[in-house]
Amino acid sequence: MRQALDEVRQIVESLEQTLEQMEEVRELVELAERQQSADEREIESLRRALRRIQPPRDYKGMPREPATKNPPPPASSDD
Repeated sequence: MRQALDEVRQIVESLEQTLEQMEEVRELVELAERQQSADEREIESLRRALRRIQPPRDYKGMPREPATKNPPPPASSDD
C-alpha cells in the first residue's frame, strides 16, 4: 500500500510539473501572438509610408508616369 501511495505522489508531482510547463508555453504563445500583431501593424504602417513616397507600378512592373495637367511644350527644332 505504501508503494502505491508513493507512486501516486510521483504521478501528481509529474502532472504538476507538466502543468507548469504548459502554462509557460501558453504564455510564450500569447507573447508571440501579441508580437505578431504588433509586427503586422508595423508592416502595414511601412507599406502606407512607402506608397506615399513611391509611385504605384503599372501592370508591367514599371513605375507609372505622373499625370500632369500641363504637359511640357514640344521641343522646337530651331537648329
